[in-house]
Amino acid sequence: MTSVQLPALAGALARKAEAEGLELDAAQAAVLPLLAAAEESVRRGVSDGSVYLWGPPGGGKTWLLDAFFDAVPVEQKRRLHFHDFFRELHARTFEGYGRKGFREQSAFAEGLDALLGDARLLCFDEFHVSGPADAAFVTRLLRQVLERGIVLVATSNYAPDDLLPDPMFHHLFEPGIELIHRHLTVACLNAGVDYRSIPAATRPSTGFASGYHLRRPYPSLLREAGLREPEPEEARSVQPGPVPLSAARAAGDQVWFHFAELCEVRSAASDYLALAGQFRHWVVSGVPSLTEADPYAWQRFGNVVDVLYDAGCRLDVIGFADYEGRFPGTGNAVDLGRISSRFGMLRELSAPPVAGSVQ
Repeated sequence: MTSVQLPALAGALARKAEAEGLELDAAQAAVLPLLAAAEESVRRGVSDGSVYLWGPPGGGKTWLLDAFFDAVPVEQKRRLHFHDFFRELHARTFEGYGRKGFREQSAFAEGLDALLGDARLLCFDEFHVSGPADAAFVTRLLRQVLERGIVLVATSNYAPDDLLPDPMFHHLFEPGIELIHRHLTVACLNAGVDYRSIPAATRPSTGFASGYHLRRPYPSLLREAGLREPEPEEARSVQPGPVPLSAARAAGDQVWFHFAELCEVRSAASDYLALAGQFRHWVVSGVPSLTEADPYAWQRFGNVVDVLYDAGCRLDVIGFADYEGRFPGTGNAVDLGRISSRFGMLRELSAPPVAGSVQ
């Protein structure tokens, strides 16, 4: 790292923050030397300098990663969401499964080649390992990226040693954890503030944060949010994957689902990812109270929140009247905390009807 690059990088990030009405906090400023070292490695075409930033939700990791990615002056770089990347890599790896001569190792390498191309920098947001099936896959990904000399900058809510926290399966990812500790500089980013908890009126309302949480479907609140209830004739069937989904509306930029038709059926994160590329405005209505849906439905709803946040899509939620800041489900506390933090970015509309007025 040179004495010139740190001020240049810090200046670029500070200017981006100022343009968005933000200011880098002490925790974010403290990791700038690591990002400057990563940038220098990319410039020099060497494989050292990779970074793993972890910390609680809402600390600005995603913003910092995006700003860093934009500031690195090379064309051979890729910024990826973990969900989206693995959906495509899984599909590419196993598309020839069952054919004569299929070899998973070769298919994995070829799929990775197609996705990474000539990248010298790979930025990964929300790095995590969700289950035993992913442990070997992610470990192989880390090995391939490091062997190719690609500089990796990853963010996560998990410290490396806490990845795949289920004690029954944690040992399966220990080789991956060892790779992270050996080849990446690990740093905690925690200013003790969840910036997503800042009142919506004081932060930009774009993308995911432009959406609303309407605890009740009052007509006045729908009008305030710019929404119109779907008519029966607007119902459509959409099929992003093997299972068709029933949408109350799927037209233009908007797709509207009833909670039961999206989360109480066999839908998956890959379905939401596919639809997010087509529909940038989602509405999920009829969201029940905390005790009125099974854990799998809440898990799917949490995946919807995660995917749409990552994709920068607007989400309007109608219902969920008894939500009090703790997202339901049986998932790991770290994951539920991240989803709660993201869901909290939605602007709340919950005004009750005024007596004697037309709602």
